[in-house]
Amino acid sequence: MRCWRVRKVLTALMVGSAFLLLASCGGSGRRSFVRIVNAAPDAGTIDVTINGNTILTAMAYGTGSNYFTEGPGTNISLKITKSSDPTAILLDTKIGFVDKVYYTIAAVGLSAAAPSTFTILQTEDDHTSPAANDVKIRVLQLDPLYHTNPGDSGAVDAYIRAPGAHLNLTSPDFSNVVFQSTPSWVSLAVPTDGNLQIRAVPAGNTDPDNTVIPGWDSQTVLFKAGQVRTFVLLSNPTGTPFPQQNVMLNDLN
Repeated sequence: MRCWRVRKVLTALMVGSAFLLLASCGGSGRRSFVRIVNAAPDAGTIDVTINGNTILTAMAYGTGSNYFTEGPGTNISLKITKSSDPTAILLDTKIGFVDKVYYTIAAVGLSAAAPSTFTILQTEDDHTSPAANDVKIRVLQLDPLYHTNPGDSGAVDAYIRAPGAHLNLTSPDFSNVVFQSTPSWVSLAVPTDGNLQIRAVPAGNTDPDNTVIPGWDSQTVLFKAGQVRTFVLLSNPTGTPFPQQNVMLNDLN
């Protein structure tokens, strides 16, 4: 059987170098659950402040935090600064949280672009258990530099298969995932050995098995029934050894 040899990526399952502080979760047991992802390839390490409380410091690019608690509400202050220069404010905005909802907030875009495209993508996360013997997986395309043609949306198709399985003439599990979109989770049965592989290629590609197509390859990942995961597609700022990398986030179990 032909194995994937395309663009092996730097898979990072990381909490990051940042130390998490639990923020006040408000009264009467009301609380929201939030995690941060640094997906902005030129921002360097970042500090994150919510409602004046420093939540994360020196958060490296390509990492995601654990969930921490925040009080729900509207008009919540979110500030992101460069760790190397606290006066370099990348974003100062207002966000909202709903009680008992889980969120991912990803810092995305390019801070040095003219004008800057640095922003956040806030998504509600799925913390409901999959069906028995299943795993739920979501793919987020957060690479601002991934384009098959200049000016396109960087859309990708993603396949979740047994390691080394052929993709040609099969339908992707995620179709036309554009930059900063929020596709739903896909639920699928966990194989007996637990091994699955995620491969993302340019959307609409008719030869996803091609070994020279630039894209993302999770390599073999061991899953267990009951898990929920988010696979984030990122840019590799150094381009070494490949221009793509990723991070797998643990949503549940």
